[in-house]
Amino acid sequence: MSFAPIKLIASDLDGTMLDSSGRLPERNKRAVAEAIKTGVIVTISTGRMYSSAADFARKLGLGNTPIICYNGAMIRRETGETPLHLKLDLGVAREILAIVRERDLYVQSYIDDMIYVKDISDSNFIYYRTHFGIAGKAAGDTVFDPQIPPTKLLLRTSGLEASRALIKEFSERFAGRVYVTSSNEDFVEIMTCGADKGRCLKVLADTLGVPMENVMALGDGDNDVEMIKRAGLGIAMANARPETKSSAREIAPANDECGVAWAIEKYVLGGG
Repeated sequence: MSFAPIKLIASDLDGTMLDSSGRLPERNKRAVAEAIKTGVIVTISTGRMYSSAADFARKLGLGNTPIICYNGAMIRRETGETPLHLKLDLGVAREILAIVRERDLYVQSYIDDMIYVKDISDSNFIYYRTHFGIAGKAAGDTVFDPQIPPTKLLLRTSGLEASRALIKEFSERFAGRVYVTSSNEDFVEIMTCGADKGRCLKVLADTLGVPMENVMALGDGDNDVEMIKRAGLGIAMANARPETKSSAREIAPANDECGVAWAIEKYVLGGG
């Protein structure tokens, strides 16, 4: 199977570029550096907020290359330039948050690249902070009545079945107004309609002057499906969800086996 030469690589972070402990393997880091030396543009495409994603962009040596965050709701450079920032409609966000409050669901609201939660002592937030290393602010009940449109809302559920049920419900109830997806089995992530990694990657590729046939995209989660489908070479990790694998043209080794490095070595550095 032949593919067009790769000029742009877009990789997810959690479950893809990072190992299962959330660390950046040296092999992946070296492969990215070697790809950049050949003139290939490498970027991150993640559900994480910008400040969190930017830490890994620095570790990877991406410089001022624009990165995709919030599942495609934002493109931002290290210098602060933000070519794209899609926010939820404030009225829609309040409708969703009213449902969340009524059902006593856990929610994180992302506004101006800051996480707001009702109570920072909530075990759900402690889990998130511990796992992702991101701080947040306590907003009390005002978290349910934002005055500024959020970029993303994140709900934590009891697991995959509960997440899938909420994704289906919110997708149908707010059809045409929101995009609902998941980066982890117990997460439900809500952005405005049109804010997905596939569309955002196309915007970025156009900005950089790279045809989509020359783009390689790598991911593992539901939120990676759109970009994997759109890329000329869409690659899913061996640890990816079945739906993500079925959308890919190639399956790489698992994240804990440095699947990103394997793909770069094979399709960019000529080692395959």
